[in-house]
Amino acid sequence: MQDVAFRCERCGAPLEVSPETIVAVCPYCGYPNHISGALKTENVRIVPTLNKNAIAQAFWKRVERDFDLKRMKNLIELVDVEGHYAPYWAGTVHVEGDVEYTVEEEECTSYTDSQGETRQECHTVERHYHEHVDRNLRLMGSARRQVQSFGVDDVIRHYRESPPDSKRLLDLDEDEWGKIKLEILNTEMDENQAKLMIREDAVDVIRREFSSKSDRIDYFDVTADEPENVSLLLLPMWTVYYKVENSIFHVVFAGWDGKDVAATEPMPIWRRAQYLTGAVMGTIIGAVGAAYGGAAGASLVALLATLFGAGLGGYFGAKVLEGQRIEHGGRLLGARRW
Repeated sequence: MQDVAFRCERCGAPLEVSPETIVAVCPYCGYPNHISGALKTENVRIVPTLNKNAIAQAFWKRVERDFDLKRMKNLIELVDVEGHYAPYWAGTVHVEGDVEYTVEEEECTSYTDSQGETRQECHTVERHYHEHVDRNLRLMGSARRQVQSFGVDDVIRHYRESPPDSKRLLDLDEDEWGKIKLEILNTEMDENQAKLMIREDAVDVIRREFSSKSDRIDYFDVTADEPENVSLLLLPMWTVYYKVENSIFHVVFAGWDGKDVAATEPMPIWRRAQYLTGAVMGTIIGAVGAAYGGAAGASLVALLATLFGAGLGGYFGAKVLEGQRIEHGGRLLGARRW
């Protein structure tokens, strides 16, 4: 394919097209041009983004909310704010079938012994269940084969929790597009491929659901119908890069509401001291527990104390060495795609 061979159907502007391009959105007027594969341009939808200044403001508000960042605000240098639309396929699929599974449960009976005391006797029993599945699932996944890992799953999760309004890309005029335009990442899967993966994913969702509540699945016969209401959804995603001393960190924002969904943060010296204290305490707990258990002849106590202390010390020791913290959806941590 030659890039010069493709021009926008609406405004005539040249389009950047690669061999993998399925739909090329005109950077000048926002018109979706069908290039190859199975895709209906009327099913391409976009979630309008906030502008660059709004995302920068959201970043500084996050700094003010964060206990650690607020205390090093004077050291923070904003390096860059980058945004793009990432393509996702979304659709509704009906699943139906039958599942038989086994759950191991503890069953206890009470009895009175020869001394007149009430006691309990427990044993494990297997209980067998059968359920008929008949439901509709709304699923979505990336339309790209190569997915940037950090923040992508968090953007999807935030979208699912509070879906924003979207618009048909065909309905936007040039002025509307000019207010919300960003780089659009290439769509690398067409509608037929998306439908196949939605069906496979739907069955996997049901299987994981029953696996999580059972000890064994004995029979699984669930099928997914042809997905309906399939659309290509363009979600805005922003990344703010900032510098603290000589290190670069970043925060990922959902573009439609400015929600910070994932971040890397510097580890200040007082936080590092907390983790170091935890590592030392873990070492002490393990050593004291092992010594006490050995002196008392309680080998089990010694073993448990050693394992607990080693685990605690190892966890906080690793934190000390990381040099940065990672947060997802506001939760401090040490991708789901198709």
